Amino acid sequence: MPSTSPATVAEEAERKYSATGERPLPDLTGLPSVDAIDVDRFELSAQYYDTADLNLLRSKVTLRRREGGDDAGWHLKLPSGVDTRTELHFPLGDDSAEDVPADLGSLLRGVRRGAPLGLAALLVTRRHRHRLRASDGRLIAEVVVDDVDAVRGADGSEIRWKEIEVEWNSALGDKTIDRFLTALEERFAASGITRSESPSKLHRVLGDLIPARPPIAKGLIPIRDYLSSELHTLALSDIAVRRDAPDAVHSMRKAARRLRSALQTYSDEIVVDHDLVDELRWLGRRLSSSRDLEVQWERLAERVADIPVDSHREATRARIDEYFSARSEAARLEAVDSLDSDRYVGLLSRLDAAIDDLAPATEAAGARPKVARKELLRAIAALSKKVSRRVDRVGDAENPAERDALMHRARKGAKRMRYAIEVIAPMHPKRSGRILDRFDDFQDLLGEFQDSVVAREHLLDMLSEQGHTAETSFGLGILFRIETEIGDAQAAHLDGGWRKAHRSARRLWS
Repeated sequence: MPSTSPATVAEEAERKYSATGERPLPDLTGLPSVDAIDVDRFELSAQYYDTADLNLLRSKVTLRRREGGDDAGWHLKLPSGVDTRTELHFPLGDDSAEDVPADLGSLLRGVRRGAPLGLAALLVTRRHRHRLRASDGRLIAEVVVDDVDAVRGADGSEIRWKEIEVEWNSALGDKTIDRFLTALEERFAASGITRSESPSKLHRVLGDLIPARPPIAKGLIPIRDYLSSELHTLALSDIAVRRDAPDAVHSMRKAARRLRSALQTYSDEIVVDHDLVDELRWLGRRLSSSRDLEVQWERLAERVADIPVDSHREATRARIDEYFSARSEAARLEAVDSLDSDRYVGLLSRLDAAIDDLAPATEAAGARPKVARKELLRAIAALSKKVSRRVDRVGDAENPAERDALMHRARKGAKRMRYAIEVIAPMHPKRSGRILDRFDDFQDLLGEFQDSVVAREHLLDMLSEQGHTAETSFGLGILFRIETEIGDAQAAHLDGGWRKAHRSARRLWS
């Protein structure tokens, strides 16, 4: 059971191919880096699980229980890149084929939108495997020919097909693998073997059950694509947060912010449920504490090296670790509790509906459902004026505390503008790429400033607690001075940084 044995995690890199007719696999000897080939045959039986609405398949997530071969167990496959997936493997234990282990169900709560998991398909595969090895015995790749019999759980229909899979050892390096794959695909092409249109066996069995997207006004396509992509990132990050994977909270919070920003920025062009915007703000806040503590812990731990007195560094580092360790664990548990809530699952379901039903704001008034590109650009231009005003106000601040608050408002506005430009980037790819580079520079400036502000707050909290030694008081005081200097330096570059970003962005609408 997954509850008693931890998962093993591996990156899987593979491609699938279709053969025309009954053409055999071409000769695999003499391929680059291949010195020996081991051949065997065996049978695999796998039960695939999903919700009634195929929420896992829609998210490109696969959950199966496999018997046979040398990797029997529960397999959870998550998309991670082109031709690659992250696979979590749990041993079978004493579970039955009818029930998904509770730990796996919890891990997938967000992706399945809280819906129960049931048997979606049964696949029996007769596999003919070729293991291609280098002269030193290292595995180069596995080339398998699969004869597949599948039964759909929804209607009991049966499907049969033959396919070829190539899974390679990505640890060998890109050059070695590229050379191998190029030569292999040349032989495949000569034998009438082509890349499969189905990304997975399960998609081949169930893909036709996923309804096509409804038609939409042409001008809204970039918005819908952007929202869909960020919601997909949010759902996959949810799994990573539950696994306590590195950078997972950051990825999830950023996706929530991008969704909220797009809905807010283009609210004059699309019908927006403003309560949904508030719910995304709630989610971002629930994730913020964990992410901020993670960033600040790393930042201040690295900054310890700047303390000039060697004997004080170790004591200061120990104090920083003590301070952040307890707070970080509590914040992570708070984040996971939020993901387990009905409120969060409801938010995901509402986002699904909002994206599926995306409509022009004018449609409600009976006007023609059309959104022009210039209207999307006009929304960005209006947002740029707000950011300019916020930047101007920073110079009028009467004290450091007011300056810090105004800088933070300018940062939030600039970040929202950057996300808005991301939405329309497919319409102006080259120009938008240059603009986003400028905004990255500006965000780096503002982000470094804000991190220095938050760092000072944590340092003051540490200094206010009891039990300090002279060494830690000295070290924390030095770090506070350094962070103050960093903040002042970044603030001095605010106007110049904004002018460069704004001047670049104006080319979109002027």
